[in-house]
Amino acid sequence: MDNIVTELQNIGFTKYESQIYISLLKENPLTGYEISKLSGVPQSKVYENITKLLNNNIIVNVGTDPIKYVPIDPNELLKNKKEEFNNSIANLKNNLQILNKGKSIEYVLNIKGYKNILKKAIEMINSAKQEIIISSPYEEVLELKKDLLIASKKNINIEILLLENKSLEGLGNVHIHGGNKTTLENKILYKGIILIVDNNEILTGNLSESSESISIWTKNSNILYIGTQYIKHEIYISEKIKGGYKNEQN
Repeated sequence: MDNIVTELQNIGFTKYESQIYISLLKENPLTGYEISKLSGVPQSKVYENITKLLNNNIIVNVGTDPIKYVPIDPNELLKNKKEEFNNSIANLKNNLQILNKGKSIEYVLNIKGYKNILKKAIEMINSAKQEIIISSPYEEVLELKKDLLIASKKNINIEILLLENKSLEGLGNVHIHGGNKTTLENKILYKGIILIVDNNEILTGNLSESSESISIWTKNSNILYIGTQYIKHEIYISEKIKGGYKNEQN
């Protein structure tokens, strides 16, 4: 019964109201005294909570000598609560936006741990509408490949910048980082990610598999601008030299 009380509290009941409603479902009709005895709600509190339930049409009274109470059907209760919740969400959606006056909230979220960072990356990729730009080591892009392929089938433009000259079957617009031989041979030093979705949100930081791995997520316009310009510049360089040091040597 404790779980039911908790769930009823989650939809707006108090603990005492939950106990009264549950008791009436088990046995009804009941007087206030009988409700107190069955539910465990103190007599000093039972009538004020009965009144609240009556006012909210969750229970009704029957008879007059003595007055007894019965609960409304659980399906009716849940239907009413769902309608109230949906109406509140609709009203808040409009009214909160008016209060916000169109201002964007640009906070920075720290994300710790390799798995949590990749989880956030997948969430961003799945929410994309128009464009995904990503710079990341090959192994991490493989972790994201399934979701990138799904995004590609939605005709979302995807640009990928890799440090290594490896292929990603099924994905186009793959660019190889224009680094020198030292850069490529020490790729472990570049275990980072920059993921930008719809020019609206960015995930960037360390992608080490150690516990020290940490990245940030934000919609901050300045950080977005810096990240976007960096990747676009690296893509431009990679296209000029076509894959880094191997072509530089020829």
